[in-house]
Amino acid sequence: MAESYIFKNLADKRKEILSYIGSLERDLEQARRDLSAIIATERVFQARGPKVTTYMELVQLFPRHELPRLCLAALAEASPISTKDIALYVIKEKNLDATDRYMRKAIAYRVCQVMRRWEKVRKVERVKKAGTAIVWSHIKGK
Repeated sequence: MAESYIFKNLADKRKEILSYIGSLERDLEQARRDLSAIIATERVFQARGPKVTTYMELVQLFPRHELPRLCLAALAEASPISTKDIALYVIKEKNLDATDRYMRKAIAYRVCQVMRRWEKVRKVERVKKAGTAIVWSHIKGK
């Protein structure tokens, strides 16, 4: 009689331990998924050079005052010039992937911010609008 009580307790303990092991295995799998997500995120944010993706912040891509310098060089090369063309010039100068439309759009947005800031201080002026792009012209003497 005492033996059946012992065997029942052992069977219950076995089920409890198996359940606990299953729980630990599920936690381990979740931890592995979390780790792989962290590693993938690190790869995205540590990318440099031609492997730059649009997931990176563009602030990391351009050192201080480099984007305005590149915009000014594009304006000096061809004035009037559209925002899209300035963005393509910047992409070419930075040796980025010009076929990545998200990269082009993100850089064009940043270029537009620079140009609008310059428009307020009368460094450039809007000439016209070509499709969705604004065409800019450098104001002489500024």
